Amino acid sequence: MIFRLLLAATLMLTSCGYHLVGHGTMTVIPEGVTTASLETMETGNAKILLSELQYLWQKKNNLPALSDQKTGAEHVTLRIENVTVSFVPAAFDASGLAIQYRLNISGVLNMYQQDALIWGSGVVMESADIFEGSDPSATEAERSRQTEQLNQEWAKDALSRLRSGF
Repeated sequence: MIFRLLLAATLMLTSCGYHLVGHGTMTVIPEGVTTASLETMETGNAKILLSELQYLWQKKNNLPALSDQKTGAEHVTLRIENVTVSFVPAAFDASGLAIQYRLNISGVLNMYQQDALIWGSGVVMESADIFEGSDPSATEAERSRQTEQLNQEWAKDALSRLRSGF
């Protein structure tokens, strides 16, 4: 019995803390930083993720002000990088036709200060399953709706990682 309690305590102490993402008052933004800029060098969905992140950033009152000025130790640049969007078949019927698709959106949020990388979020990935209907236009409409929703979830998760450090 004591062994099980000891094992349970050890497992709780060594857990990854993922459930704490976005909670608490800690942040990975260095002390003294008063301004930040959000950018991406990529096109396509990365630009959409950027606008979603900017929208959420402006709603938070405890983050540095957004500014295009990119000089000095009191400024950080957050860059969305390595964005991928995939829409692949995930399940098939008996005749080999796809009946379910997996939509994945992934990317990395990196923080730079004076052109030096000081923090990276790791890959932030959002996924959804889309089921094939009898009408291809309904499938495309669902894909579009899910893409919009996953973009919003990606921005929330990336900002949560930034605010918590996980």
